[in-house]
Amino acid sequence: MFVDGDLSSQDQCVPVLRDFGCEVSAANSGADALALLGGRKFDTVLIDLRLASVAGGSLLATIERQHPGIDVILMVDEGGNAPVDQPLRLSGYPLLTKPLKIQDLQRAFDAASERETRPMARQTLPGAVAALPGFAGLIGHSERMRRVYRLISKVALQRHPVLIAGESGTGKELVARALHAQGPWRDQPFVPVDCGALPPTLIESELFGHVKGAFTGATQSRRGLLATAGTGTVFLDEVGELPIELQSRLLRALQEHEIRPLGSNERLRLEARIVAATNQDLDIAMKRGAFRKDLFFRLNVVSIKLPPLRERKEDIPALVRHFLESFGTEKSVKHISDEVMGRLMSYDWPGNVRELENCIQRAVSLGSGTFIQMQDLPSGLLYHLGRTPSSRQELNTLQALEQQAIRQALQATGGDRVRAAKLLGIGKTTIYRKLKEYGMEDVAGPLPDA
Repeated sequence: MFVDGDLSSQDQCVPVLRDFGCEVSAANSGADALALLGGRKFDTVLIDLRLASVAGGSLLATIERQHPGIDVILMVDEGGNAPVDQPLRLSGYPLLTKPLKIQDLQRAFDAASERETRPMARQTLPGAVAALPGFAGLIGHSERMRRVYRLISKVALQRHPVLIAGESGTGKELVARALHAQGPWRDQPFVPVDCGALPPTLIESELFGHVKGAFTGATQSRRGLLATAGTGTVFLDEVGELPIELQSRLLRALQEHEIRPLGSNERLRLEARIVAATNQDLDIAMKRGAFRKDLFFRLNVVSIKLPPLRERKEDIPALVRHFLESFGTEKSVKHISDEVMGRLMSYDWPGNVRELENCIQRAVSLGSGTFIQMQDLPSGLLYHLGRTPSSRQELNTLQALEQQAIRQALQATGGDRVRAAKLLGIGKTTIYRKLKEYGMEDVAGPLPDA
């Protein structure tokens, strides 16, 4: 079924689908789609994202609930967005960009016909986790993340190399796994390689393999990871850490689509897709001569830039719910207080999503009852000071640190000193004493009469 209110889009795409050998029914609205679904069986439904909600509910949720065997493919206008007032759970759905291209349609249908099981994200039971906004294991509904999801959906159907850039902790490996899982080669191996963790003497053998006797200690032949991946995906994490001499070998392998194990004259076919990631500025590395320009251009056919968490803070509540569900299974901690959420939203998260995950895991471990409280948070989060240069310049003494923390607590509570004391984990008499000590009585209004 092709669901799109744009009649010109129907006129262009329906004949193409019929050329694929498909029997096609067209619907102009979500209500029309539901009516058609009630009358006959469909294998695949293509839905314009703008029509994914109908009659106050979700067309996608209805299809999942009433017709769980149907493959769904979403379509979105180039540069278009999901409706902000009706966030959609896109997990597991291929997303094609309009105007549709014949080759993209063909790959999407080929992938649907090969799929034997539903994606994991669409097998979850009804509940809070199933409703989390996200895509293929990534959590977040911000516009910056939706752009990432759209890009993943487009390039997952191709075999071009992809370079994922982003700060440490932003989820670069999750993006690589999403690219693999959303493509038609998802049944093939996904092989991660941490280029920064392996010694330079070992990484060449790990990637390309070796034959027996190739070097001291090579007592038997070993197949390299590039060959082991077959037609799957090799994920080169922290590719900027590769030694310069190994970069030339990787470049040659990508150019010639061939692998030569160490000590061997035999050449193996390189069929794996290469997805690389880095938290470095490779432009600077190239200027220093630490990274080859030709390898950069070979890897950077498609670039995906992951935003740091401080630039998508609207995703923090969904991430927190996700981590609470992940870590709260063994304890009764299921909720978070408003004060804690306010602190999480005001923090800049230099460690990004990984730091938030660690924070929630720690809070669940230390917490008691059903709510995470302020005292369960790490001290660095309780007394954080922001990122402005003026703040950093003021912090020369412990007294300055206390003053800044008290100001922030009063601002967060609208001047309520009792609540501010609770935020800081101190008694109300202590905050009154500190306000007098630092001459800050008028910061949030006059003190109450004794």
